Amino acid sequence: MPVEVSFEVAYFLQQLLNALQIGAFYGLLAASYALVYGITRRINFAFGAIATFAAAACFNVVVLVGFLWPLPTVAAILIAGGYAVAAAALLGTAMERLVIRPVAQAANLSMLVTTIAVTIVVEEAIRLANGSYERWLPPMLLASVTVAEAPGFPVRVTASQTIVVPIALAVAVALVVFIARHPFGRLWRACAEDPKAAAMLGIDVAGVRALTFTLAASAAGAAGVLMLVAYGNVNFHTSFMVALKALLAAIVGGIGSVGGALVGGLVLAAIEVGWTTAFGANWRDVAVLLALTALFAVRPQGIVALPGRRDHDA
Repeated sequence: MPVEVSFEVAYFLQQLLNALQIGAFYGLLAASYALVYGITRRINFAFGAIATFAAAACFNVVVLVGFLWPLPTVAAILIAGGYAVAAAALLGTAMERLVIRPVAQAANLSMLVTTIAVTIVVEEAIRLANGSYERWLPPMLLASVTVAEAPGFPVRVTASQTIVVPIALAVAVALVVFIARHPFGRLWRACAEDPKAAAMLGIDVAGVRALTFTLAASAAGAAGVLMLVAYGNVNFHTSFMVALKALLAAIVGGIGSVGGALVGGLVLAAIEVGWTTAFGANWRDVAVLLALTALFAVRPQGIVALPGRRDHDA
């Protein structure tokens, strides 16, 4: 039976649930940026495109599976989601080998400009494959549960939220634990702290960087699949704004810190949902970017400051 609360409390709880869903997506994408920046000190702008690529791949496989076998939509999405994450990981691996590795030691802006070009290529590939209009999944996960209620205002948790949010948060927390406890995480931290010393100690820095790109692309792919499941649609042109917001979330959290990136994603979601609730969605993106700019002015190093890196340039 729903808990009886005041209208103000019910309204706050509903917006908190909405912010958790958005923050889970942004946090995953921001963690992808943080993983790569931590080891390269370069910004890879292509993760929004990788997330959109995974969403489009998931959509296409759902359609294909539904055409070939009479499977339930949820089962088809499970199959397609696994395929899409694997495809995103493969795309990230190919990107690192063919595009990133040649510019890894170049000027700071080289990787940014190169990955913006990769973003355009991936977006155009999605447009040519899926068309320039939105693609929608069949309606699913439409049921909801009322967890609290005020007079005339029920607080509902949708079926998609009960699935998508825990999965996104679980993947994000797993990334943090993986970097903190797994042997690869120790290698990643060593390369992030001092890549030349790590190489002198026998660590394959290029190999660690390649695995980092694969891991980050997998996280971005998972975010794209979960966004498709939550909202039901995919469009090629959404990747740029998603990438920009996730990058800003990573910077707010202290770019290079995976845990900080997750916090930055939640901060970004809170600002976005708060503005939409109070003023509507028309000027939402402008307000979010201005608010994040103000945060940078107050704390330019981010919420979780990244330790200084020794590159032995002197």
